[in-house]
Amino acid sequence: MDKEIEKEIYQIRKILVNFKKSDFHYMTSFYHSSGFPRGCCGDATDLIGLYLLEFHGIESEYICGEGLINNLYQSHAWLLCQGYIIDITADQFNDIGYKLPDVLIQVQSDFHDSFDTKTTHPTSIEGLQDTNIPNVLSKVVSLMQA
Repeated sequence: MDKEIEKEIYQIRKILVNFKKSDFHYMTSFYHSSGFPRGCCGDATDLIGLYLLEFHGIESEYICGEGLINNLYQSHAWLLCQGYIIDITADQFNDIGYKLPDVLIQVQSDFHDSFDTKTTHPTSIEGLQDTNIPNVLSKVVSLMQA
């Protein structure tokens, strides 16, 4: 993965952490969660996928895994891009015994492999145009450029 793009992904994570709930549209998990990153994996994955597509022309795949994690049924979403797992919310599982980084960009992850069922779909601008993810991305990008 390009080092400059990695830096941008870290920057996006930092911006999302520093947003207040009121900074997000009420129709996103960012607004309804108990605090980023908890419960925000789907929208965060869509946001990173849309960013990579719109600003770098890089296609990615949204992956949702489900299964027993530390004896609890969990679901979680992350991105697969150019052979890399990209996950900016995995650290939400540190509360149940994991030691995951706040931004994970790597080729292989035992944590992600531990999910039993995985569903996938390609990230697309058309698929996200009727959501509020483009609005959140616009706010994030304006702060990145400031």
